[in-house]
Amino acid sequence: MDPVFTLQWPEFVVAHKLQKLLPRKDGYSVLVPLSRQERGIDLAVLHRSGNGASKTTTIQVKASRAYHPSGPIRKGAYRFQFGTWFSRFDVPDRADYVILFGMYARDLGKTMRVSVRKVRRWYRDCSLLFTAEEMRTFLKDCTTLDGKPDRMFGFGFDEDLSRIIPNRGALKQSGQNYADHLLEKRIAQLKKR
Repeated sequence: MDPVFTLQWPEFVVAHKLQKLLPRKDGYSVLVPLSRQERGIDLAVLHRSGNGASKTTTIQVKASRAYHPSGPIRKGAYRFQFGTWFSRFDVPDRADYVILFGMYARDLGKTMRVSVRKVRRWYRDCSLLFTAEEMRTFLKDCTTLDGKPDRMFGFGFDEDLSRIIPNRGALKQSGQNYADHLLEKRIAQLKKR
């Protein structure tokens, strides 16, 4: 057994957000598996009800850094400020939810060092919450132009996160806005479970 425990940054950020959205005073706890062999589960949310019963919801986190698209653009096309890039994956049976996490820097022109206190203001994230079944359906429809499964998929978005649109792989969802899948907007669904 390794004597050191580490947590990937995206999982840390998501766990921190969940702790704020699901406060301890309401009976919630965010748990992190200590074993690296815990396949398909990166985080768990435990809820204790008033009668002492507990329910656990499991979460898989998939991460992408956000890119600034470059290159030529077709006339009349819109270019988002940021884009994510995920590899296709199999949704684990043990996960109740999947969170697609994309981290971006608000201003790439700033080059000064960032203190830990300023990280939250310097970096932002676009975290989309899907049920396992929603993610399976999304990935099933994630195909190339000739109908073959695409090995990558991604979303385009601007800093205000008002529109989050699939920009690769999800041809059947092309133009569909996934802003309603933001973690902050779907936390009520997670609470119901």
